[in-house]
Amino acid sequence: MSYNAYDYTNSTWTDITIADYVTDDRTLKVDGTLEVNGRNVMEELDEIRDALLLLKRDVDMEAKYPKLKELKDAYKEQLEKYKTWEALK
Repeated sequence: MSYNAYDYTNSTWTDITIADYVTDDRTLKVDGTLEVNGRNVMEELDEIRDALLLLKRDVDMEAKYPKLKELKDAYKEQLEKYKTWEALK
């Protein structure tokens, strides 16, 4: 299935097909900034992560050094315990 859309590049409008940007594994790859209704999606996700105090993960390094994932999991577990104690006070 493909959808027609328009791409504005270098002061010209070009007809594009969304299917052209979907790889064989059905993943949409975006090189550059992805904006939805004028909002930068990656900036929004970063703000959400920061607001929730989530750790920024490096999956490649975790694969290379499994101890990193263990430490992250231990931190998350301890944090939940502290939150529970704080809620019970």
